[in-house]
Amino acid sequence: TGTAAPALRLHPAQALYPTADPAQTPAGLGRGWLIVAESMTPAEPLGGDAARLLDNMLRAMQLHRHPRVFLAALARPAPGARPDDGAPTDVAQALEQAVHALQPAMVLVLGHVAARATLGRTEPLGRLRAVPHTVGGRPAVVTYDPAFLLRSQDAKAATWADLCRALALVRKA
Repeated sequence: TGTAAPALRLHPAQALYPTADPAQTPAGLGRGWLIVAESMTPAEPLGGDAARLLDNMLRAMQLHRHPRVFLAALARPAPGARPDDGAPTDVAQALEQAVHALQPAMVLVLGHVAARATLGRTEPLGRLRAVPHTVGGRPAVVTYDPAFLLRSQDAKAATWADLCRALALVRKA
């Protein structure tokens, strides 16, 4: 029998647009956003094609003008990595702590891997997208992750609809 895949780790949330001027943040974006996504390069959150697509999506929502947009990157530990490298092994607990600390208006969960780790649910992504969620008492919206969108262009419209739903929930709150 083979060995189990290494558990995911949640890296500390990092601000995506730390130089954004709070005085220039458009109204209706809430007090902040927490994005949870699987990342191959947690140290460089906006590097690579999928990350550039994520940046474009956030820019379309005007979130690049908000200094409190954070990415909590999920990553698989490198083979042979020691479990005491500082990243918590309990993703749900680490995420709960991040939500408590940041108090975002919205938690945006990108992709099936992130949805499973964040929500602890195993339904197909299409089903998870269709229903409202909460993470740490905050509203959460699940949608496709940018790496998937690069391979499946036809899912972009559904993703945009999910992002618009997230914006509407924040504006209504």
